[in-house]
Amino acid sequence: MPPRSIIIRPARPEEHAALCILFAELDRFHREARPDVFVAPEGPARSPEVIGGLIAGPDSAILVADDGGVLAGLATLVEKTVPANPVRPERRIAEIDNLVVMPGHRRRGVAGLLLRRAEDWARGRGLASLELGVWEFNAGAVACYEAAGFAPTTRRMSKAVAP
Repeated sequence: MPPRSIIIRPARPEEHAALCILFAELDRFHREARPDVFVAPEGPARSPEVIGGLIAGPDSAILVADDGGVLAGLATLVEKTVPANPVRPERRIAEIDNLVVMPGHRRRGVAGLLLRRAEDWARGRGLASLELGVWEFNAGAVACYEAAGFAPTTRRMSKAVAP
């Protein structure tokens, strides 16, 4: 059960520093699990331009979980068009590009609140579905997404071929 004080709302450009703390937590988690794929950025976790673009973009949003003025989590959303091919029609979808909840707020329903608001965002835009990718090592996120009604649709696999 989420705390009553959590409000899900759009992020504001002036929250860049607080948003970078959330992105840095997300990046750290991924870097620790897959240092072969993820590296530490030299500067802020995301530039003001990147964050501003997501906030102001016509096809994107950053939602934040605001716990009395403290940002407890975020979700970045992007509207995408999946092109048609000979066996599939074109589809307009919403993609959750990032979702993170700070450690002190985990297992309190914050991710569920963000996911429900993301669904509202997609539905309000008339999109066909809400989709996301999740790394195999992130069992906690997989369980959270499954509990929220997400189901696997594809599996991306890789094999190192360079020495």
